[in-house]
Amino acid sequence: MSGRRAEILAAALAEFTAHGVSGGSIEGIRSRSGASVGSIYHHFGSKEEIATTLYVDGLRSYQEGFVAALDRAGSTRGGVEGAVRHHVAWIAEHHEVAAFLLLERDARVLVGSSEALRLLNLRFFRAVRDWTAPRVRGGELRALEPEVLTALWIGPSQELARHWLTGSSRVSLTQAAPELAGAAWRSLTAGG
Repeated sequence: MSGRRAEILAAALAEFTAHGVSGGSIEGIRSRSGASVGSIYHHFGSKEEIATTLYVDGLRSYQEGFVAALDRAGSTRGGVEGAVRHHVAWIAEHHEVAAFLLLERDARVLVGSSEALRLLNLRFFRAVRDWTAPRVRGGELRALEPEVLTALWIGPSQELARHWLTGSSRVSLTQAAPELAGAAWRSLTAGG
């Protein structure tokens, strides 16, 4: 990614964090980035395209880290708990992007990124399924519908993260990670 493009995206994230996608403006992005309006439109066709790029890039970063946590795990438990630890660590480290992904949810961004999101999610959930399937067959993990598996695995940490991102919880995500990871393991195991 070019330096100017990255600067525009960083400025847009700050603008959208401050004002939302609908309240943010190209002028605000220009002012924050120091880029000319022409440069912004050279890299992106519209404010919505900038927001879509931020959304897709952020989700890709999160998903790649989640899959990497599974891939480097030495055990099923290590994978389940490692993915939860990645979840909370990624949110704590990328809190502005995480807030954009989890709290903004602008319909125009979701519609504008629908094909890219479909492809990202297809690849992500295939990788997760490929990791979990042999562990289900081997009796280490419960056989659950993918939506139920996701809710049990990530739901509690996602909920705490939402509260943390809005400032309604002062509980440290990283300090809560061991408890959240253990709860995910207990909920997904055959004995759970």
